Amino acid sequence: MKQEGISYNEIVLLNRIGREFSAHLDLDSAIDAIMSRVKDVLECGASSVILYDKIKDSLVFYAASGAGAGEIKGLQIPLGKGIAGWVFENRTPARVKNVRNDERFYPGIDRISGITTKSLICVPLERENRIIGVLEGINKVSGSFTQKDLQMLTAISQLAGISIQNSIIHKNLERKNDELKQLNRELEEFVHIVSHELQTPLASIEGYIGLLQAEIREKGGDISWYIDRIESNTDHLLHFIKRLLGFIRLKNRSITVDTFNPVGVLREVCVQLEREIMRKKARIRYPEDFPAVRCDRYLFHHIMLNLIQNSLKYAADDIEPDISVGFERVGDDDERGEVRFYVRDNGPGLPEENHDKVFTIYQRSGTALPEGYGIGLAFVKKAVNLLGGSVWVKSGEEGGTTFFFSLPGWRAQA
Repeated sequence: MKQEGISYNEIVLLNRIGREFSAHLDLDSAIDAIMSRVKDVLECGASSVILYDKIKDSLVFYAASGAGAGEIKGLQIPLGKGIAGWVFENRTPARVKNVRNDERFYPGIDRISGITTKSLICVPLERENRIIGVLEGINKVSGSFTQKDLQMLTAISQLAGISIQNSIIHKNLERKNDELKQLNRELEEFVHIVSHELQTPLASIEGYIGLLQAEIREKGGDISWYIDRIESNTDHLLHFIKRLLGFIRLKNRSITVDTFNPVGVLREVCVQLEREIMRKKARIRYPEDFPAVRCDRYLFHHIMLNLIQNSLKYAADDIEPDISVGFERVGDDDERGEVRFYVRDNGPGLPEENHDKVFTIYQRSGTALPEGYGIGLAFVKKAVNLLGGSVWVKSGEEGGTTFFFSLPGWRAQA
């Protein structure tokens, strides 16, 4: 690891830093140690670890220290934007004495953090010939960042890359272990659902076949009613199996990020539900000025499909369903803002004690409601979680239910 210009004492320091980094298996602890060391070694006012997020397809301030750290944590930087974006794309370090004279500098970060960046040093974070982010320090306490600082930060970034990668591997192992436990719970739940949902229609089909055989033996009996019942129960089974398989396969689906306008998706959903909408004389309303977003279009389509379908299913019999789909901007500026979507209906409402239960497979809000499997809203929750977001429900005392979901990283496109 020895480089020209690095002294023996600095090599000893780097070895000590390497041992310190390797002692942390928790990702947050490892990154805290990295930032602390960067500030100490470079003698700078602030430091940050910026990692690439594949789902959001952008750089994200994973952690920061120093002035303004709390304001920029979680902030996204579009690829190629700012000095950090340039370093990431070009995999080349940057040392800037006066950022105001550098055309790559992005002042939006200063507006959010409330500090003034004067000097900056930034290097790629790499592991196994793959870039995973950047490591930067800003505002040298005394003078300007030197070539020696750049060499030291590069050496620290190599150690940090190993530490972060090991922490990610450890975190993934813990996540896989948690997923295995969850899978076992879901398997038990699956067996319960299948045994419950398949036994009734299968027993019914068996009974109708027996009656059908009796009618045939009597010669001349009307068998059309029995055939209709068998067909109805068969459709019930096929629909159940199709929805259950869709829910199970969702976990292993890879994310595909596209830029699209939600209006087009909502039109497709309305066409898909056209028969049910017409049968219930429902009205589906949504604005035409939805912001274009970057997300997985397939998942967004099925999130909206299941939420609207849920509102149609549980609509009161004596009221024509009125379903509104919309969005709310959260945040005061383009850099931090997100888009929160909602589906609101005029149905019978949902008791508060059932707000969490409705997102669990095979949980419904009450026995007086129509038949269902509880798969639709469970699908919504799993899809939103897969995208790193959250979903929740609110219901008024006089009826009506609103489902919200927000996906951090969705940004309005100009």
